[in-house]
Amino acid sequence: MTNLKQFPTLSQALAHHAATRPDAPALSFHPANDEAGSDWMTFGEANAQVSAIAAALRQHGVASGDRVAVRLGKSAVGLLLFLGVLRAGAIYVPVNPKFTSRETGILLEDATPSLLIDNKSAELDDAVREKVRVLGFRNGESDDLMNSGRATGAVAEEPGSNDYAAMLFTSGTTGRPKGAPLTHGNLMSNIGALGAVWGISPGDRVLHVLPVFHAHGLFIAAALPLAHGASVIVTENFDAAQTIRLLPEATVFMAVPAIYTRLVQREDFNQAACRHLRLATSGSAPLSPELFQTLRDRMGIYVVERYGLTETSILTTNPIDGSARVGSVGKPLPTVELRIADETGAALPPGEVGQLHARTPSTIRGYWNRPELGDEWSEDGFFDTGDMGRIDEDGFVWLVGRKKELIISGGYNVYPREVENVLETVPGVDEAAVLGVPHPDFGEGVVAAIKCDPAHPVSREEIDKLTARDLTSYKRPKAVVFLEEFPRNAMGKVMKNELRQIYATIFSDNDASS
Repeated sequence: MTNLKQFPTLSQALAHHAATRPDAPALSFHPANDEAGSDWMTFGEANAQVSAIAAALRQHGVASGDRVAVRLGKSAVGLLLFLGVLRAGAIYVPVNPKFTSRETGILLEDATPSLLIDNKSAELDDAVREKVRVLGFRNGESDDLMNSGRATGAVAEEPGSNDYAAMLFTSGTTGRPKGAPLTHGNLMSNIGALGAVWGISPGDRVLHVLPVFHAHGLFIAAALPLAHGASVIVTENFDAAQTIRLLPEATVFMAVPAIYTRLVQREDFNQAACRHLRLATSGSAPLSPELFQTLRDRMGIYVVERYGLTETSILTTNPIDGSARVGSVGKPLPTVELRIADETGAALPPGEVGQLHARTPSTIRGYWNRPELGDEWSEDGFFDTGDMGRIDEDGFVWLVGRKKELIISGGYNVYPREVENVLETVPGVDEAAVLGVPHPDFGEGVVAAIKCDPAHPVSREEIDKLTARDLTSYKRPKAVVFLEEFPRNAMGKVMKNELRQIYATIFSDNDASS
């Protein structure tokens, strides 16, 4: 296991493995419908490509502190692009490749990148493309970042631990995205602590089936193992058959409940397929007790649940020795301080339910260009996670709900106000209330309750057409209900808790919409 304290940045950790173990396998790539996959790329080869990418970025005018937005499909070389951006001293801004032009434009407007790397820029509206210079990457076209011999040349001095490395977007009650900029120190602190607790070593091979535009797939499933010198088996996307075929090659598997739900539907997902796994993790949404036990029986090991936020990275994990407590998200990492607080911020004793606050070196310093958003931080440096929970006498953390209205569907964050903003642009829709309720496959499913203008009735088909244009698939309502009036409190605010109770079983009923 590599002691990451000696390396201020992920790029330097990669360079260390390239210098000490140049022929060790780093990455292999398995496209969809490809049984063979690529040959292994060594740490030496990967490090050389990262340097070439960093040099090309510099020669294209990218300066230290610039944001580089990336909207690409998943690949091994795409992960090298991430590392190249970091080595160039720029800030990596991943964009979901399935985002619509509208969604992409919102992020670009906030991040103001100097460059967008996108192999499908023709899908973007002219207004979006006018905001930023666009280049392709490994696309064989004239606009390729790596064209014209731009893969050589010196780069500026590497960034330090206090410099920004990446910026992911989260949101709030207004639906407007908030950039969460993480420093190199934020990242290295977290992947160092988590890797140590999980025992990640150069002997591990991690099967990576997650998207790489959010923290789980980018930082935990990719950056963490590479920083510790482990190998990463990268798939283009999640496919149950391909995953089961590749599982015997892996010692570590990271997924979300929706993926595990798909896997247990197949008979060949069994202990034989998982025979070399020493660690399987789950995050982004809770595992049900039933699924947890099914996985234990089918895999022969306990799936380790962990918990974190975009703003803080991973905060807690269950033990990997089989002593995990079902329903708990585990204990805090050694670098994390947690407390349960009342509404005044005062700490509560073990067993009491309250607001979960965290203080850790992996927490962001603040939101990008949003100095007015400081309420989440207390005077003594604790960050309000927005989750409600309790900590038992043995230090295990149990989440009981969320103060915020965030929906986690299939491991992806869905912010109700953003979806409501889109729905309320539909002619005839007077008001929309979006909420999450239990879903057998996705953890939570998005439900839209809609109040229409009686003179202009709206059909489900019209709702689906507009949301398909302006929202990526996981944000779109999986059920739509039409109401004459919303339940409201004395202040006129829609009582979403009441709606959640009314429609709590909508995805287990025969008819999931009206």
